[in-house]
Amino acid sequence: MKTHSRKRRGWFAALVTAALVLAGSSPAWHSGDAQAAVTQHDSASIGWDGDYYGVLTHKDGSFDVHSGPNTTVRFGIYNNPARVQWFNAGGYYPALTTQFERDNSTVTITNFGDKVTIGGRDFVAIYSRVRIVNHDTVAHVLDPAPTGGTLALTRPSTTVQPGQTTDFDYVIAADRFGQGHAWPTAAELVAAGGYDAHYAHMTSYWDGKLAQIAQIRVPDPQLANAYRAGYITTNLVKDGNRLNVGENGYDAIFNHDLVGMLVQLLEAGDLNRAKDYLPTLIAQDDPNDITRMYPDGTWKYNWPWAVYLRKTGDAAFVRDNFATIRQTAHRIESDATGPGGIMKATIAVDAIGHWTVDNQSALLGLLTYRYIATTLGETAEAAWAERVYTTLLNAVNAKLNNTISSNRLTYLPCAIAVPNSSANVCGQTNNGNWASMFLFGRWSWDGQLWGATPAGPMIDLIDATYDNGFSRLSGLPKHTFGGYPGVSSAYNAGYGSAGLASSRYRSEGIHGYQYLVQNAQSAPFSWWEGIQTVGTSNWSPGTHSTAGTGSSPHMWGQANASKVLLDSLLAEKLDGTVIVGRGLPTQWLRDGATTGVGNYPIAGGRRMGASITASGTTVSLTLTGAAPAGGVRFELPAFVGNIARTSAGTADNAKGVVTLPAGTSSVTVTLAQPPSFTEKGGLDLQRYCTSIGAVNGVVLAGTTAHDWRCVTGTGAQVAVDVDDACQRQNPHEQAMFSRPAAMADPYSWKCLV
Repeated sequence: MKTHSRKRRGWFAALVTAALVLAGSSPAWHSGDAQAAVTQHDSASIGWDGDYYGVLTHKDGSFDVHSGPNTTVRFGIYNNPARVQWFNAGGYYPALTTQFERDNSTVTITNFGDKVTIGGRDFVAIYSRVRIVNHDTVAHVLDPAPTGGTLALTRPSTTVQPGQTTDFDYVIAADRFGQGHAWPTAAELVAAGGYDAHYAHMTSYWDGKLAQIAQIRVPDPQLANAYRAGYITTNLVKDGNRLNVGENGYDAIFNHDLVGMLVQLLEAGDLNRAKDYLPTLIAQDDPNDITRMYPDGTWKYNWPWAVYLRKTGDAAFVRDNFATIRQTAHRIESDATGPGGIMKATIAVDAIGHWTVDNQSALLGLLTYRYIATTLGETAEAAWAERVYTTLLNAVNAKLNNTISSNRLTYLPCAIAVPNSSANVCGQTNNGNWASMFLFGRWSWDGQLWGATPAGPMIDLIDATYDNGFSRLSGLPKHTFGGYPGVSSAYNAGYGSAGLASSRYRSEGIHGYQYLVQNAQSAPFSWWEGIQTVGTSNWSPGTHSTAGTGSSPHMWGQANASKVLLDSLLAEKLDGTVIVGRGLPTQWLRDGATTGVGNYPIAGGRRMGASITASGTTVSLTLTGAAPAGGVRFELPAFVGNIARTSAGTADNAKGVVTLPAGTSSVTVTLAQPPSFTEKGGLDLQRYCTSIGAVNGVVLAGTTAHDWRCVTGTGAQVAVDVDDACQRQNPHEQAMFSRPAAMADPYSWKCLV
């Protein structure tokens, strides 16, 4: 039996059921008499695709098994060192590695899960390797000292000679995929294979899964790895086909969370399992059920169905489910009982109110339902959706215009009828709910993708609302929206989604994602829903979450981050046009940088790719794969008022758009002025190298700027990622990179933004 509990749901916490857990209280965990530790705030998921009881691992190399032995596995060799590195092996694999120094030796503890079949029974086994590299001149006795019931796969001597590398491998059974068959015996588990074979199977499996979705290449490799790791973790946290939100909290499907998570998977091209996932959508909200208490989950119910229909063309499957789709869509009209015809009052933002986010959600639901009805030939239903959409939009705009004018507001309020103030959470200090409609409402940006005309206060005031919201934060750096309250949240990147419909905040989603990566991870590529505080600890490099609420990892937050990253690079409109680069940071147009998306799904089951390169005043786009039926709109922020000429298509200099007809395979745009960057100082490579675990710092191995090397404890020299060094040195300046003033001068590196 598994339990779930709902903490503060970011923008919609409410005291409506005794099952709701308030912010600041103990997190929810698996029920029963499990003995696994539950106190760590540094939690990352390992395990296997669709396992039932996920395994949580921690900075010290320990991990919690909540099934079978119900234990926490620890390694006594970890002695709370002054500095520890914690990262995904290979950059993104669900193999978490803890690295530290002890007795002039480098110790790494790596844990990962693999699916093991023994006698026709499927299990998840967790494999661990403690590697000791003695870089001293004398031998050391170093015992991994595992506790918690692991089985030894290797039994080398604990005396490690100078220059020697010794691996200690272990295994423990952790899950049965919800089945009741007998656990494997110790002999069976040991005989099922060693660490290396299972590691190879694990990496091959996940690389195969990743190959099915859109591939992202960006100048910030941390973002690309976060995107990959996020997809993998989504599959680890789910139970079978149930896309749960978390493991150490929210271990269930929640109705509006699932809508957003499934849309992101489908838009990224994870279509093979769609027929398994779509039936798990919750069609009826229920105020007495904590997992389905959010009406916007009903109003947006048909959004994933519309994405599936658009991307696959599978009308038959959607037709089979149309009765439920129609029923949920018509709930929008019956729920439009608020003053002046807006949506009814809900608890969407922590208390009862008429929230902007709810009305935007309903508008998006009507747009996507109109598409489904039109595609299926349900003309009367399509006409109904158009009529109700127009009526609701007019009512919302009228109510907002009245609130804005009568209160002399310069921003879009989160409640339609009242200003943001201390009377509601949207006006409270460092509460991110002021931007709730910019993410969860989805109308500002996604509405345009589904055919909405961008007009009215909800479009006109996007920039001003970002201005106002950021200006009211207290003591927080750039590119964080606040928490609940607090420093930030897992939704931080997603709050930048509406920026794609703005003029000045088009890259905010990417910058918000970079903020999370550089400043607020609770574990490698894992974030709490609510991030209360951040700070430095012995986990380096960087600043990390030191207190959080909800769950970590939090897969709805991850879905929003992945979606805005992909949308910023490629987004398909209802008319068949693909928008390329709408949110591309100008820093990614530096000489030699490449931004690309491959295997991107477009209408009718086809796939395409796009690659952007820059040199001086020229920006080139290369398109591959299927040609979008509506052509391409190449519209980088750097193009606005800055297009000198284009080698193909037509240019709108004022709007910064190059329109390419269907079938165009490449274009080079010449800018009137090259991108300009601001210098932020030099580099401290010594500090950077030691922070990533190269304990012997940095050495200049030659005479040019590219000859700097980090030096490990063994004396091995490894290349320095100077861009990462700049970003780590300036964590609150997103999209940082580095360039030498002169290649012949190794001391001329500068950080730029």
